Amino acid sequence: MRPLHIKNQIKLKLIKNLIPVFISFLIFGCSSDDNSVANPPDPVLNSLEISSSNGNVLDLNGSNTITLSATGRDQSGQPIAIDDTIEWSASNNNASINQNGVVTGISTGNSVLTANVGSISKAFNITIVDSTPQTGTFIYVSDAGNFDNPPWQILKYDENGQNPQVFTSQNLAWPQDILFLEDQNIALISNLNSGVIGRYDATTGVYIDNFAAGIGGPTRMKIGPDGLLYVLQWAGDGLVLRYQLDGTFVDQFTNVGVTNSIGLDWDASGNLYVSSFNGALVRKFDSNGNSSGVFINSNLNGPTNIWFDENDNLFVSDWNADSVVKFDSNGVFVETVITSGIDEPEGVDFFPNGNFLIGSGGTSEVKLYDGDGNFIQTLINSGSGGLIQPNAIRIREIN
Repeated sequence: MRPLHIKNQIKLKLIKNLIPVFISFLIFGCSSDDNSVANPPDPVLNSLEISSSNGNVLDLNGSNTITLSATGRDQSGQPIAIDDTIEWSASNNNASINQNGVVTGISTGNSVLTANVGSISKAFNITIVDSTPQTGTFIYVSDAGNFDNPPWQILKYDENGQNPQVFTSQNLAWPQDILFLEDQNIALISNLNSGVIGRYDATTGVYIDNFAAGIGGPTRMKIGPDGLLYVLQWAGDGLVLRYQLDGTFVDQFTNVGVTNSIGLDWDASGNLYVSSFNGALVRKFDSNGNSSGVFINSNLNGPTNIWFDENDNLFVSDWNADSVVKFDSNGVFVETVITSGIDEPEGVDFFPNGNFLIGSGGTSEVKLYDGDGNFIQTLINSGSGGLIQPNAIRIREIN
């Protein structure tokens, strides 16, 4: 056995020999990482940002132009000069843009403007509106598109069903009903998917804010005899909700829910009636919201809109049966008023002379009938303005 001091000397010698090796490892083994830190890659254009001289809404009634500017960012997110030419383009004919980024509105609707620099691009969405004062009769149609999938839009036509314009496509999620509060210059639009009733500028169609939210799939809206807004729910507890016209929630008006409720109206005595699409029935409530039972549960397959005439006869649009059915004031079946020429009827409104418009979803049309249900003409042709599935119609007189 070696003495202890000899062992210690051997250990010290080994340590001394390893120190240079360790230092070399630190120097040469880490040299590539150190070089990458000391010599980072040159900054190159990695992304674009777009800014506007005046927001993202362009009004045809005014200067009718905005200017877009593009700035560059490198791979670290730092600003970088754009040395190459910026190529601007527009997605459709609603707007044009020149190579200086100046956007000019052409027609109402939406457009996507894109800046391209080589393989790098950035899109900017704009809405084109027209606040020009208008007078006359106009027809607004809620387009459900592909139901729970877009495209969704609210279309506007003249009284002859011509000259379609996109009133709005902002903040829509399977839009249902349209209602105008003329004294506020507000349009309300219910959205089944989001549970929201949106508030819009009635002239331009620009989204303002939410009138109400947290609703179980709002469908039809109507101002009742008490001046409050009544709202139906497709989902949730199915109770009829009431709101003040400023959006303040009042109460759950009914004491019994109606599943998939999608049509409402009042008789001459102030009783409320609500249709159930999948329940294939119409339920009656008294003027205090208490259930009076099922009013109709036969001769229906998929009721949507309902309305009373001056004799308290109830008319029901039957979406699944492609028809409009008439019942008397006791809920007894009278006749099928419209038996052909209509497909998936939904959405109805009336002219002062008693003629009415009704949507034909299966044919992407809006049809005109007289007060007795006799066909007059197809007022809005199939696909006009991009119409796919009309599910609400509102005739509006602007003075």
